[in-house]
Amino acid sequence: MISLAEIAEALSCKFQGNGNLVFSSPSEPKTAKKDQLALAIDPKYMEQLVDTKAKAAIIGKEIDWQAKGLEGVIVAGNSKIVLATINKLFSSVDRKNRVVSRHALVSKSALIGLNPSIGPYVIVSKNVEIGDNATIENSVFIGENVKIGKDCLIKSGTRIENKTSIGDDFICHQNVVLGSDGFSFTTKSGESIFERLNNKETEPNKIKKKGFQRVASVGGVLIGDNVEIGANTCIDKGTLKDTVIGSGSKIDNLVHIAHNVSLGRNCLICGQVGIAGSTEVGDNVIMGGQVGVADNLVIGESSVLAGKTGLSVNIPPRKFMMGNPAMEMTSNVASYKALRRLPRFQKKVNDLAKSVNKLLTLLNDK
Repeated sequence: MISLAEIAEALSCKFQGNGNLVFSSPSEPKTAKKDQLALAIDPKYMEQLVDTKAKAAIIGKEIDWQAKGLEGVIVAGNSKIVLATINKLFSSVDRKNRVVSRHALVSKSALIGLNPSIGPYVIVSKNVEIGDNATIENSVFIGENVKIGKDCLIKSGTRIENKTSIGDDFICHQNVVLGSDGFSFTTKSGESIFERLNNKETEPNKIKKKGFQRVASVGGVLIGDNVEIGANTCIDKGTLKDTVIGSGSKIDNLVHIAHNVSLGRNCLICGQVGIAGSTEVGDNVIMGGQVGVADNLVIGESSVLAGKTGLSVNIPPRKFMMGNPAMEMTSNVASYKALRRLPRFQKKVNDLAKSVNKLLTLLNDK
């Protein structure tokens, strides 16, 4: 439970009314219960305060809040910033009553920082280093020689393989895999795929020799500070060098980042994105849902790839790309508009052809 006064302090705002009111969670005014704080910064939510059961609210401008039956308010500004701060405040990890479960298996050579919380059926392997205030939920596996900074939150089912290094303030949601083997193969004969396509061998014994040979991954995964990774995401370790995730980057659920990829700082990667091996992504890049990026590309800093973009070429910094194949947004929109005009254009061509045929018929009759 958090008091109105504590919430005001976190928002760098002043409260009015009873600062000792305490709340279990935030809510929209219409559905708020007595122990919840109503968020009514947006005008459409302020209208709901008439019927709310909440005792206090965060509002966007001064109103006669007592006339609405409230016992306290906080007047705040930007609604999105307030929402982010409030939700973080209420979702903060409990730092009290923290224990290492007797059902966890922690190697004697592992170095665990102060104030840890380690759930049941967690495996912490040899020579692991974990910073202070670590929260590791049940059934997490941490491989040998892994390093994790302070204030991490690792949710259940996550698997962190050896040669993975993670910075401070790391958040990892359920069933993430860090450091899996990369999908790296070569043909047994050493020929490229294009050479194979042009090879017209038909003898059965030669065809049998064709196949693929695995290239093992011996690199690792290097993750910076303040990184968040969504559920069921997989980040492969590098073939020789490390796969890198830059500080401040946020990765959604169901994302695959392949071997040797270098993702810059403060990138935002939405759900179901796939980034193929050895691609370099600059700082502050945003990729919408279901973007596909081919291997060995360079994506310039501060670029945006709209949802479902298919990228197969390098792009310079600060480009907004759309479509498959990817093109700049203005070109993509112009192409789409031209496509929509094709039926009308076709009708005009057909009408013109009919007129020409009639004219030719008249000329031939003469």
